[in-house]
Formats: sequence, structure tokens, C-alpha cells
Amino acid sequence: MIKLITFRPAYGLPDPSPFVVKAMMLLKMAGLAFEVERTNNPRRGPKGKLPAIEDGGKLIGDSELIRRHIEQAYGFDFDRGLTPLERANAHAYARMIEERLYWVMVHARWIEPEGWARTRRTFFDSLPPVVRSILPALIQRKVRGAMHAQGTGRHTREEIYDFGVRDARGIAAALGDKPYFMGPEPSGADCTVYPFVSGAIDPAFDNPVKTEMLGHQNLVAYAQRVKARFFG
Repeated sequence: MIKLITFRPAYGLPDPSPFVVKAMMLLKMAGLAFEVERTNNPRRGPKGKLPAIEDGGKLIGDSELIRRHIEQAYGFDFDRGLTPLERANAHAYARMIEERLYWVMVHARWIEPEGWARTRRTFFDSLPPVVRSILPALIQRKVRGAMHAQGTGRHTREEIYDFGVRDARGIAAALGDKPYFMGPEPSGADCTVYPFVSGAIDPAFDNPVKTEMLGHQNLVAYAQRVKARFFG
């Protein structure tokens, strides 16, 4: 059986990482049975991050490579029924979400004072006092460095959230009145869109991206619909 390696549930989500939730959805959408191994150590994955899966003696990291493995090993087409143009649009939106909106969410959780306070409690309060007094600041510094190297961390708070708000508006406009992102049935795009929409609106701390998404009833209904289908 496939083993999916994840973090532990947090923020009221199946997993705090949208990429782990993406991997969960990919496996469920493909109809593949899997078991879950939860860990606090991202080095459990072959690329030093999660998610990862073990399947047939292979350890595969990165949610997009997991998708590719499922497609190749099990012959499942996540974009079946889509035209070439629709497939291209789905790919473009996924890249926008994973390469930019992701970093806005990182800022909201790891840099923004309110989000950082919740993140710190969620991930570090169970550690021994000595470790707890040192490790959070070290990890936050590492996150700041990664954000600066990627580029998002070079912007002001207002600029960062403006990027995210514009992305949220684009997602809402593209979804329109469709039940799922690309049409009447779930597709691979939903495995990216849903984890980021729910990851913005479900956690109990506020930021401009959450406010924007909650202002689009189609996004709220979409998140409820996908959650009921895949995580109900």
C-alpha cells in the first residue's frame, strides 16, 4: 500500500501544508488506497520537505512529482476531459497559486505578528523549554531568508498582501459559477486550488487575503463543496 508522509493536522486543516493536502487529494481523486505516516521532521522526505510517498520501494518527494508518479504508474489522467487550452489554463493557475500565493500565505503564518503567534503556539509549545526558547526564532529567521531569496520578502506588508488579494480575485473570477475549478467534475487543478483557498479561509487568524476570499461567495461554497467530497 502507498504510504503518504505528512505533518500533523493544524489550523483546523487536514495538514498545515497546502502541498500535503494536495497530495492527499491526488491520491483520493485517483482512487488509490494509502496509509498516513505523520511526522514533525520534513527531512523524512527525500528532498528535505513534505509531502512524500513511499510506493513500490520508491520514496518520492514534491507534490508535483507525486502527481506525475500517479499518472505514470497508475495511468490516471487528472485532466481527463479537458481540452489542450483548458489544460494549459489549469497549469498556469496552479503555477500562480503555488509560486506566488504560497509565499503570501507563508508571510501570513510565519512573519505577520498575529499569524506567527499562532504558528509558534501550534508548532513549538510542546517542545522542552530550552529548545522552545531557541528554535522558533531560528526557524523564523530561516523562513525570512527564504522569502527574501525568493523575492516576496523584499516587499512591504501592504505590497505582499496586495499580491495575494489580486490572486484571490483571479481565482474567484476563474471559478465563476462552476462547481469545480475547471468544470462540473473535480480535476487536477482542484488539488492545488482547494488547499490554498481552504488554507487561507479556515485558520482562525485574519489577514487581507482571508478577508478577500470570504468576500467571494463562490470561493466559500467551493471550499465547502470540495471539503465535503474529499474530506467529509
